[in-house]
Amino acid sequence: MRPGSFAEEHAAAIGQALDHQYDATLAALGTQFDRRVTGFLFNSSQDADLASDYSGVAYPETLVFRATCVPPLGDGLHSLLGHEANHVIIMGALGRAGTRMMNEGLASAVLSERHTSGRGYYYAWTKARRSEIPALSRLIDDSQWEDIPEQVAYSAGASFLAFLLETRGSAPLRAIYYAKSSEFAARVAAVYGRPLSELESEWLAFCDRYTA
Repeated sequence: MRPGSFAEEHAAAIGQALDHQYDATLAALGTQFDRRVTGFLFNSSQDADLASDYSGVAYPETLVFRATCVPPLGDGLHSLLGHEANHVIIMGALGRAGTRMMNEGLASAVLSERHTSGRGYYYAWTKARRSEIPALSRLIDDSQWEDIPEQVAYSAGASFLAFLLETRGSAPLRAIYYAKSSEFAARVAAVYGRPLSELESEWLAFCDRYTA
């Protein structure tokens, strides 16, 4: 972070939130990781060489992420920084995910509700945008991932994975974490004892009933 920047001004609060997210992510996934994660925070997308003033990128192999850090300090910023930090934490703890949905969705599915809206945001988002949500058969297919609008893909994936964690726990999710697109549905059925289509229906019904 640059001297005199918004990030430096709020360094203590940001650091506290990220420290909590680190612990919350490992607890949610039932796993361990004991390496330091480094974040580089920038004043703007131009300063960071990123696409927008709400964007970031993670480099799990080097335990680093970089992201824009612009006002206000709140849910949106904590979600962005937590998501990018989670990429480093999750890959450090579990290795590389088998699908794009697992990689991007899980980084948001485990966001702590202390500093962000957490999984509740994604349940409410699913409930409000049912008509926009693609079938899980598309979300798990890496060859179709780029054809889905980014916010829809990320949010729907996060919602489904948060649902699995909340209703079935972390152990079965870890068991499907590495499944590639071509084997994902079969792996889900083997681990959860139900076909993906049934879990999809249960997830959507769960979100329809959700109240904050």
